[in-house]
Amino acid sequence: MMRTDYRLLDVGAACLAVATPIEHFHRHLDMVYPHQSARDAPRFADIRVSLLPGSRWRWRGQQVSLWSEGRRPFEPYPIQSALPLFEWGGNWLLAQRLNAYLLLHAGVVARGDRAVILPAEPGSGKSTLTCALHLAGWRFLSDEFGVIDPTTGMVLPMLKPAALKNRSIDIIGRRPGAVLGPVFAGTRKGDVAHFVPDRHSFLSRQRGAQPTLVVFPRFRAGAALACSALTTAQTAMRLGMNSFNYGVLGPVGFDAAIAIARRTHGHELVYGDLDEAIAHVEALFERAP
Repeated sequence: MMRTDYRLLDVGAACLAVATPIEHFHRHLDMVYPHQSARDAPRFADIRVSLLPGSRWRWRGQQVSLWSEGRRPFEPYPIQSALPLFEWGGNWLLAQRLNAYLLLHAGVVARGDRAVILPAEPGSGKSTLTCALHLAGWRFLSDEFGVIDPTTGMVLPMLKPAALKNRSIDIIGRRPGAVLGPVFAGTRKGDVAHFVPDRHSFLSRQRGAQPTLVVFPRFRAGAALACSALTTAQTAMRLGMNSFNYGVLGPVGFDAAIAIARRTHGHELVYGDLDEAIAHVEALFERAP
């Protein structure tokens, strides 16, 4: 029997609901959200989406469309890529709607209640470094969103799987403890697989952390590790540049970025070796106030 009721996902700072009759999507969702339980799901959802199969195209095969609030914000995807469409589409919708928070485009990991924020542009190696730090013992808070509560200054978890692309799939997949979902080959962003945060991180999804360190990472193949300290003004400016809704929030976003920059140490990190980058982030963290 096909499932068409909404499935609710509590990821910490937000809740998502998805409905679809596509059976393989439900299997894939179970693989990348293995710790979710129906009995833990809230009734309210920040976003609700439906993944609806469409007609079969002669050259492209059957398609799937994402609908939310009566709108289809994206062109259809191949039906076998329903999970990547849900993840990318869900992130896009969250970035449009969660304006109670400053949303940074950043990975976030924590030790205890102290967090490292890793803001970066796409293709910088942010996801790879975030997942590697998690596998090295850090609590996973987010890969895509640095969710900042402008009232408290805390960074809140957004426990969604991290989308790894192309070479990062093998780099992270070979590391001890890594759990990845299926590989979706040849998507619009290349090959994609989703990294699954551990159960401890999931169970801590309502537990925020205090920003302690901000590192702007950039991977360059073969590059020697280089790290430079940033001023408070530089850190604040670059936080705003790596935000989904900084401009929308106006003075609230400005004040939140300034507050983070003032209470943290900001650094730019160029790396070519992942283990060196992990060791350096840990050293910076130990020296941070």
